[in-house]
Order: sequence, then C-alpha cells, then structure tokens
Amino acid sequence: MGIFGGGYDKPGKGIDKNEPKKKGLFLFFDIIIRKFSKIIGANCLYTLISIIWIAALYFFAGIALNSTSIIENIASSISEMNSEISMEQIQGSIMVVLQLAFAMGIFSLWGSGPATAAYAYVHRCFTRGEPVWVMSDGFDKFKENFKQGMLVLLIDAVIIVFGMNAVYFYYSLYISSHSLIWLLLSYIILMLFVVYSMMHPYIYQIMITFECKIGTLYKNAIFITLAKLPVNILIFIISLAVIFILFNINPLIASLLIAVFALCLIAYPGHFYAARVIERSILKDIKVKQSKIEYIEEEK
Repeated sequence: MGIFGGGYDKPGKGIDKNEPKKKGLFLFFDIIIRKFSKIIGANCLYTLISIIWIAALYFFAGIALNSTSIIENIASSISEMNSEISMEQIQGSIMVVLQLAFAMGIFSLWGSGPATAAYAYVHRCFTRGEPVWVMSDGFDKFKENFKQGMLVLLIDAVIIVFGMNAVYFYYSLYISSHSLIWLLLSYIILMLFVVYSMMHPYIYQIMITFECKIGTLYKNAIFITLAKLPVNILIFIISLAVIFILFNINPLIASLLIAVFALCLIAYPGHFYAARVIERSILKDIKVKQSKIEYIEEEK
C-alpha cells in the first residue's frame, strides 16, 4: 500500500531499556532517522485530513492580497527590471507564491484543530519512545479532542482575520500620516502573532495530556511559552527559515515537501520540545506530589 503500508499501522518497538538515553538534538535526529517511514506516513495523512483548512487559508490569502496594493507594488518593481514579462503574469505568479506560502506556513506553525491534536499525540509518542499506531491511536485522539480542537481552530481563524486587518489598517495610517505610533502598533500586533505562533505546540501538547478548559489551556500555554522564550524563539526562527528556503526554491515543490517530509523540520521541533518540557516539569511535579500524598497516607 505504499506510504500507508509496510508497518505504518503497526506500533514501533520503542527504545531498548539498556540503550543509553540520547538527549537534545541527538535524540531529535535519532527519532527522525528511526521513525522516518512513520513520519512520512503521518505527515501525508495529517496534510490530507487538513486539506480543507489549507484551502480556506489559501483563498483567504487571495482575498486579503487583492484588497491591498502589495501585489501591484511588487509586480511593478519586477516589471521595471524585466519588461519582457507582462504585469498580469507577474501579479499572477506573485499571488500563487504568497498564497501558498501563507497557507502552508500557517498550517505548519499553527496546525488545523483536531487533526493537529492527533498529530501532536503521535509526536509525543515518538518523543517519549512509546509505541503508537499512527492511524488508530491518532484517530482516537482526533475524536477525543474534536470539540476543543475545533474551538482552537475557530480562535485561530478569528485571530488571522482580525489580526491581519489590524496590521494593514495601522500600517495604512502610518503611510498616510507618517506617525510612528501607527507603525509601532503594527509591529506590536506582529510580535503578538509571533508569540501566538510559538504557543501552538504547547496548546496541543497540553490538550492531549491534560483535561482542562479552553481558558486554562491558553493560560498555561502562554505561561510556558514565555518561561521558555529563548528556546522557543530559536525553534520559531528555524521553522521560518525552513519555510523561507523551501519557497525560495519553488512554491509547488515546497508545498509538496512540507506535506510529505518537511513538517518534521517545521512542526516537530516545537512539539518535541513542548512534550519534553511538559514531561520534565509539569508531569514530574505531579508524580512527586502524588508520591508524597501516598507516603503520608501509608504513614497514617
């Protein structure tokens, strides 16, 4: 069955108890090498399930770009350097590149609701060395986190629409008035977008690990994101760099590579780190507290 066969629906052997434990980047790349076929299968399945959300992002980007003069400005600059190509051809090419980059970028960094909950669970199992059936266990997590995942997806959609409109509105005011306050507000909203992007691995890792309300989910995600800000910024920059390099090669090839493999270099680093932070910090504290309670009860 190609990608979806050959052991894709079987659990991995996990990690040998006697094998020395790898850490950090060594563990990350060791997982990618050992789980290569499963990662490709999970990526393809994840992209396929998320295709409606990706298409919605693509068309929204087209609407947003058509309502601005960004495409015309870029196209006119290119046309001046190469007069052999018509403005319509240049504008069409730029539109496709920007729409694909926006859709695949948001999908890679933010996810797609319940599908990302299932994908995050598979990533967590990879990170912990736990056996996992990608399709069956992933589908269980999809159903289990469907309502909360759809709510996160709805919040994402609202933030995208209002956030992008706010950036464009404040930047337009800056262009017309040259008042730095409007430029500052545009940059503040963009920085909030960056922080919100870094929150997403924690949102989904917390979602699949604990039962909590949506407010608690976001509150804990932002606290951990800010507490681990330097590493989160580094991971975010690496993810953006991978997207930028791929789309500089070719937008269609970039989209295909992201769907098949590159998600492990864009989305997985965030989930890998988030899963380890939650396991080493939150879950460890919970286990210590439980052991203390059990000890006290035994003493009584």
